[in-house]
Amino acid sequence: MTLAVVTDSAAFLPPALAAEHGIGVVELHAIEGDDGATTARPSVAELAEAYEAALSRADEVLALHLTAVLSGTIDNARLAAARFDGRVRVLDLGVSAGALGLAALAAADADDARRGAARARDSASRSRLFFLVDDLSHLRRGGRMDRTTAMVGGALGIRPILGADATGLRVIEAVRGAARARRRLIGLAVEESGGGAPRRPRLPMRLVRLAVHYGDDPGAGLALENDLAEAMAQAGTRVEAILRSPVDAATRVHLGPGALGIVVAPALARA
Repeated sequence: MTLAVVTDSAAFLPPALAAEHGIGVVELHAIEGDDGATTARPSVAELAEAYEAALSRADEVLALHLTAVLSGTIDNARLAAARFDGRVRVLDLGVSAGALGLAALAAADADDARRGAARARDSASRSRLFFLVDDLSHLRRGGRMDRTTAMVGGALGIRPILGADATGLRVIEAVRGAARARRRLIGLAVEESGGGAPRRPRLPMRLVRLAVHYGDDPGAGLALENDLAEAMAQAGTRVEAILRSPVDAATRVHLGPGALGIVVAPALARA
């Protein structure tokens, strides 16, 4: 059997990397309107076209899309998959951003949908996403965050560090000041990788893959990657690779232009 993986642009996979691993990417849509930008899921027809293209080069397709708690893409994916007599398997891994992208890369190493699904679940279940945004109002307007939580980000210079999983978005910590919040963002990633913090129990050391994401400033993404790599080295963590990529256009509508994110995922052995 042969396997092709299809994901969407919310995985933040660089096009060249996706192509190298034979991963199809379906775009989530950012739509400019008179009242500002909105987003739309890919249509059933768009997803079906992507699955058909993937099936032209493989026996099975594993479709890994943005979690249903943040988008209706999974619903359309299942409708599209129903057209292919069981050759397309759709999974909601409960993740987004680099956690989704790294799971897709892990799955692409497998030679059938069963093994690919197992690898994707393993990667996603042990991944953590941490991110900062300049202004939580974008998330509130898009319905991704309630008004009370969004108000935290505007109070006295407080910068919430956010996380996302199958339950939705949540505030992990609230830090005063942008510079401190950025340092804490890196610190959380180091701790999740097993580096630990002074006077805190360390997590078991593991080999990890990291993803760094940025909004509209590539320089900010590069600086975050460099600072993260330095912090990981100082903490003695074991890093296999760091993937750096921008937030896609649709996600940027909800996060705003100044978003920064870090994903920590396990480095799985080759299938």
